[in-house]
Amino acid sequence: MWGLLRRLNRGDAMLSERALSLSPAAWPLYRFLGQIRRRIITVRQSSIEIALNAARTQFQAGRCSQLAQEQARAAQALAASGTQIEALSASTSNHAREIAQVSGHNLQAAEQALAELSEVKLRVDRMTREMAAFSGVVGQLSTRARSVGDTSKLIKEIALQTQLLALNAGVEAARAGDAGRGFAVVASEVGRLAERVNSATGDIARHSGEMLELVETTERQTGSLRDDVDASGQVLDRTCSDFRRFVDDFGSMNRQVAEVVQAIGEVDATNHGMSQEVGRIAALSADVLLRMGSMSGEIDRIRRQTESVQEVLADMRAGNTAFDGLSDAVEAFRDAAASLLEEARKGGADVFDRHYRRIPGSEPPRYHTAYDREIEGPLTRLLDRVLESVPGAIYTILVDNRGYAPAHNSQFSHEPTGIAAQDILRVRHKRIFDDPVGARLAANTGAMLFQTYSRDTGEIVNDVSVPVYLGPEHWGAVRIGLDYERFQAALEAGGAGHRAVPAAG
Repeated sequence: MWGLLRRLNRGDAMLSERALSLSPAAWPLYRFLGQIRRRIITVRQSSIEIALNAARTQFQAGRCSQLAQEQARAAQALAASGTQIEALSASTSNHAREIAQVSGHNLQAAEQALAELSEVKLRVDRMTREMAAFSGVVGQLSTRARSVGDTSKLIKEIALQTQLLALNAGVEAARAGDAGRGFAVVASEVGRLAERVNSATGDIARHSGEMLELVETTERQTGSLRDDVDASGQVLDRTCSDFRRFVDDFGSMNRQVAEVVQAIGEVDATNHGMSQEVGRIAALSADVLLRMGSMSGEIDRIRRQTESVQEVLADMRAGNTAFDGLSDAVEAFRDAAASLLEEARKGGADVFDRHYRRIPGSEPPRYHTAYDREIEGPLTRLLDRVLESVPGAIYTILVDNRGYAPAHNSQFSHEPTGIAAQDILRVRHKRIFDDPVGARLAANTGAMLFQTYSRDTGEIVNDVSVPVYLGPEHWGAVRIGLDYERFQAALEAGGAGHRAVPAAG
């Protein structure tokens, strides 16, 4: 019994082992060890499940964080656009109000111009009527001037006849002698009066002719002026009609501008409210992003704590469990990998070379070292044998203390295609896996690590690893990534029990 306890203390025995003993304390001790074994199995299983759920939650939290970042960026961009739209809307509203004011002033000016134009039309109409009346007066004046001319001609003819009669009377008076002397004097005076009347009548006729010419000229000019006034009146009628339609259209446009101003004012108010809401959404998105980051950190802390529990429990072998079979598999893998590296070093390979030379055009980056080509073939075969021997295994890999993998499983060692989505899944050999999980296990020099994380391929993986030493020098680690639930179910079903990993040949 005491030997079993010493072996348990050194980690060389399993809690399921029993030693024959006659000591009265043996059976109580074994019952206590059984209770400890069951509790360790329960704690280990619970911590694995917690780690898996934490990894899944962290993956979803990371995805939510990415979406929150995109949402925050979109909200910030929307907020910036909303601010610009709000400023443009306010500016447009101001311009629209200015346009409405200008339109109102222009409408008032147009209505005033229409009123003045209407007054001008009234005056032109009045002038047209007066020109018509004036034309009638000029016509009457022309008629009377002609009548005066005719009368002056008649008077002139009478004067001529009177003069002839006076002359005849003078001749007769001369014949009568002294008896006709007085009548001769009268006849002489009548002749002189007739001559004067004839002379005056000539002046009247001349003046009447001149006046008639002036009247005719006036009549022609009056007719021409009347035609012009009539034409101006017609043009003014059309202008008034067109201008009235223009004012009506202007009034309609002014009403529409007022409606547009009102609509723009409503849009401006809506944009202002929307800008405030978008700003609130942006603030909420930033808060969500901050909380998602905090939640992701808390989930990662839970994952690390479960890994710490697994690390503490790693040296405590319960016996006859799936985890013990996994521990045996990874330790056999470590020994086979160490043997392969030791043989390569004996053959002259510098297996501790850390001068990584990037392979041209590789993306993600891949590297050559001084030894990778020499061990690539046998190491790939070893990795494939281990992958086949562990139920539920996703990958098996050997990395140095900086995370560099000189080889990988055959299914992950294809030639690059240049298509990133394919190459990240199929071209994984000669890469440096320095993510937090990979960096930690590569630098680990203690006990076995059982970590749970989300790969860059999106898979949730349980990664079990142990350090690899070449003599006293720490070289790196071997890793087995697997679906632990499938591994456990396969062992419990007995369909694929644990087989020892063959050593490197």
